Order: sequence, then C-alpha cells, then structure tokens
Amino acid sequence: MPELPEVETVRRQLADSLVGLTFTSVEKVEPAMLRDCTVEAVRLDMPGRRVESVERLGKFLLVRLSGRAGAEDCPSPIQTAEAFLTLHLGMTGQVLVDPGEPGPHSRFLFELTNDEGTPTRLEFRDTRKFGRLHLTTVTPAPRLAGLGPDAWQGEWDADYLERRLHGRKAPLKAFLLDQRHLAGIGNIYADEILWWSGLSPLRQSGSVGGEVAERLAREIRRTLGEGVRLLGCSFSDFVDTAGKPGGFQDWLRAYGKQGELCRRCGSILVRVIVAGRGTAFCPGCQK
Repeated sequence: MPELPEVETVRRQLADSLVGLTFTSVEKVEPAMLRDCTVEAVRLDMPGRRVESVERLGKFLLVRLSGRAGAEDCPSPIQTAEAFLTLHLGMTGQVLVDPGEPGPHSRFLFELTNDEGTPTRLEFRDTRKFGRLHLTTVTPAPRLAGLGPDAWQGEWDADYLERRLHGRKAPLKAFLLDQRHLAGIGNIYADEILWWSGLSPLRQSGSVGGEVAERLAREIRRTLGEGVRLLGCSFSDFVDTAGKPGGFQDWLRAYGKQGELCRRCGSILVRVIVAGRGTAFCPGCQK
C-alpha cells in the first residue's frame, strides 16, 4: 500500500503538472470508489474548476479546487464554493499524468487544459478498487478529521509521542499503524522505523518514554524523509505519475527480510503478525 513517502512523491509531481490547469471533462468514473459525492456530482461539477494547489495529509492527497465557473446553472449541490478532491490510493492505486492509452484498470479519467488550451490527462488506475475519491466543498473529506498530525511534516514532537504512548498496552507497531496518533505510516515504514530505532514491534507501547521516545521520534521523521528522498518504495505496485518506480526498496533493512541476516548484529530476522500485518524484525537487537 502506498504510504506517506509514496503519496508525497505523487503530490510533488502533481503539483508541478496540474496547478493552474482547469478540469474540462470527466471521461470515466468508478462509482464503487466514490465517497461523499455521486457520479453526477463528479461529472457535472469538476469541469470548470481550476487546480489551486496539491497538498497531502498522511496517505491522502488533497487537490484544492477553485469555485466552478457557471455553477449557478448547475442543479448539483456543489456550486461556486471552493472544492476539494481528496484521493486515497488504497493498496494498488496509481495516479498518472498523460499516460497514453487508458490502462486495463483505469477507474477515473479526467482532462484538464492550461490557459492556452493545451490538454493534460489525469488517470487513476487501481487493480483492486480499494482506492477512494472524495469530492467535497469547504473542507476536505470528513474522514481526515480523525487523523493525527502528519508523521513527517506535522506539528508534533517527542513529548507528543510520549503522551500518546503513555499507558497503552498495544504492541508498538500497532501504535505506529494507528493513523489517529500519526498519519502516514504503514506496514513497510513501520518495520523500517522500528529497525532503525532498535525497538521490537512487540514491545508494549506504554513502555516507551524518555530517551527512547526521543529516538523513536527522530527515526520516524528520518526514515520517512529517506523514503521521500528516494521517491518511494516500489516493493509491489507503486509507480510515480510518469509510471516510474521509486528506489526505497533497495534501502530496506527489515521489511520482507525475514530469514536474512540482520545488517546491524548478524542475527536472523524473524516474521511475526502484529495488528494483522506481517512483521519482520531482529530479535537480537530490537528490544
């Protein structure tokens, strides 16, 4: 599943490609992947809206749109107010700019133009249809209200982390995966953060405090930052908006490495299940 670094990679590329362009047509919509809107709303109200910015919170893309020109003649409840296109890539989602012919798993297809009328096509592909598209006015998708601060660039520190950890009995990896605490960490980066922190994914969350919480806070930001620098992890389906893979998979130390020797202490990494997710860690040096 694309996590924070993958979504940030897509965000940066979309911002470079789309800001200032105007949606002109909606060529394909997948009803099963819509939330907080209808097929009619997407088809009627997207055209005429200009892309003002492309932002991100955790694993969610937030495309901020201008009011819709001519909306007073449209029967849809979405009128001239600023709108938000909130995208979640799910497990296998890909957002592509000018991809050529639509792929076999094309779910959404939009056309945009610049002020000179030059067209750009935006396609959302998703093999499993677990991705989501929300079109809302005034605020982004309501589900974002339940998220914690962004795990990479959000306003939080070691004290915040320690307060959230205090008294919790859940395994530490389960804590990291819970988007209510920090938004953006998934299975791959949780394993990597814990390896670099020297902390067991099975450790009780409430036992982490003081210097250990400070170390964990540093590694969360550093590891996610490395993922962003390397343009994401293409361990499975992820590609950027041009269809190119990232490079973080070559930097992995724990995720998917069960049965291999630990790069730090030489012990054999093992696999366990934490919060329903396959988890690789080193019992020799992750305590």
